[in-house]
Amino acid sequence: MSTNKRTTQKSSLIIILTLACSLTGRAYEFAGGTGEPNDPYQIATIEDLLAVGSSADLLTKCYVLVNDLDLDPNLPGGCVFDDALIAGNAHDSVTGEWLIPFSGVLNGGGHTIRNLCMLPEQGSWIGLIGWHSGLVKDLHLRDVQVGGSMYGVGAIAGCCLGGSILRCSATGQVSGTTGAGGIVGHLSRGILMDCRTDVYVRGTTLVGGLFGSSWRGTVSRCEAQAEVRGDHRVGGLGGDLSQGCIVESRAGGVVVGRDYVGGLVGHVYAWSQVILRCAATCEVVAEQTAGGLVGNALLSSGGLLADCYARGSVTGSPAGGLAGAIVGTSVLNSYAACEMIPATTSDGTAPVVGGLFGQASPSLDAPMDGCFWDSQLSVVSVGAGSDSTSCGIGLTTEQMQQQATFEQAGWDFDSIWAMTEGEYPALQWELAADAAPGRN
Repeated sequence: MSTNKRTTQKSSLIIILTLACSLTGRAYEFAGGTGEPNDPYQIATIEDLLAVGSSADLLTKCYVLVNDLDLDPNLPGGCVFDDALIAGNAHDSVTGEWLIPFSGVLNGGGHTIRNLCMLPEQGSWIGLIGWHSGLVKDLHLRDVQVGGSMYGVGAIAGCCLGGSILRCSATGQVSGTTGAGGIVGHLSRGILMDCRTDVYVRGTTLVGGLFGSSWRGTVSRCEAQAEVRGDHRVGGLGGDLSQGCIVESRAGGVVVGRDYVGGLVGHVYAWSQVILRCAATCEVVAEQTAGGLVGNALLSSGGLLADCYARGSVTGSPAGGLAGAIVGTSVLNSYAACEMIPATTSDGTAPVVGGLFGQASPSLDAPMDGCFWDSQLSVVSVGAGSDSTSCGIGLTTEQMQQQATFEQAGWDFDSIWAMTEGEYPALQWELAADAAPGRN
C-alpha cells in the first residue's frame, strides 16, 4: 500500500470516529474503562490508540496500554503518519492560535509501541503526541522513524508544555530542523524523569539525544546513548538548556556539530542553571566551541555545575575537557579525563584548548573549586586555554585514579562519589542505576 493510501486510511478512521462521537454523544468504545483516573480507557489495538486523538474531549481523559502494539507500515493497519497521532496540528498556521493539547494521562503499563513511522513533509510538534501538557509514564517506543521539517520533533512528544514524561524510553531515529530530541523536541516548564534513549538524532539547531531544547524544564535521572549530529547547539543529552536544571543524568556516544557542541548539553544560557551530579562519556567533534560536558555556558548569575565529570575525547576551538567556554558559572568538585584533539581553525590560528575549559571567566561570584583534569591523557598543561587564568589542577592518570587525591579536596565519598583504585571516580547514583534489576 502506498504512503498516501496509508495516510488516507488513518485520516478516514479518525473522521469516522469523530463523527461517531458527535452523532451519538458517546465516546469511542475502547477495550474497556471509562476514562476516569481510577478506571482509565484501555488501549488494546492500533484503532484504540488512534482514537485518543479523534476528539478534543478525549484529550483530557486517562488511558492505559494493555498490549504491545506494532505500527509497522508493512503490517495490516500500519501507516506512515503525516502528523502526531495525539494532539497533532498543535499550532494553526493560518490563525496563529494554539489548539488543544493532550492534558490527560497515558500510562504505558510497561508496554511497547514499535515501528512508529512519522515523516510529514512539513509541520511542527511532531511525535506520538504533538503538544503535551499531561502525563505520560511507563511507555517504551522501539525503532521509531520520526521526522519533521520545522520546530519540535521527538519520539514521544514534539512539545512538552508543563507536562511530565516519566520512566519512558525510545530507540530509533529522530530528525528535524530546529528542536529535535530522542524523547521530546521542546521541553517548557515540564519534567523528564527516569527516561532513556538509544537513538540517532540529526537536525540543524537545538539537537539532543533526549531533548532538543529546554526552557525552565527539569531533567532528572535520565540517560541518552546516542549519535547526535547538527550544526549549532548540539548535545548528547540536550541541545539547549535555559533557566532549568539537569540532575543525576548522563550521556554517551558521538556528538558532532559546528559550534556550541557538548557531551551532555550544547548550550546553557540565562539565570540560575543547575547541572548537578551529571556525566558524559562522548566523542565530541566540532569546528568551533566544544566541551566534554558542556559546549558553551553563559550565565548572568546563579549558575552551578557541581559533582560532574566528562570522559572521552573533544575536538574544537575553543575546547575544554569540561566546557568549551564558560562565564558566570560556579564549577565545584568536577573533573575531566578527555583526549583533547586540536581542531583546524578557519583563520589558521592555533586552536584554543584547556584541560577543563577552552575559555573561562572565573570570579568571586562564580568560584571554580575542587576541579581536576588528566593532563597526561589530554596532553594539555593549562586548565583554561584562553589565557593564564588558573583553573583547576592538572594531574597524571595515576593521580586521577587515587581516591586520596579527591578526598583531600573535600569531595564527598559518603553519598555522592565512589571509586575503585585504578579507575576514575564515578557517581554513586550511576552504580546503583546500572545494578538495578529490570533496568530498561
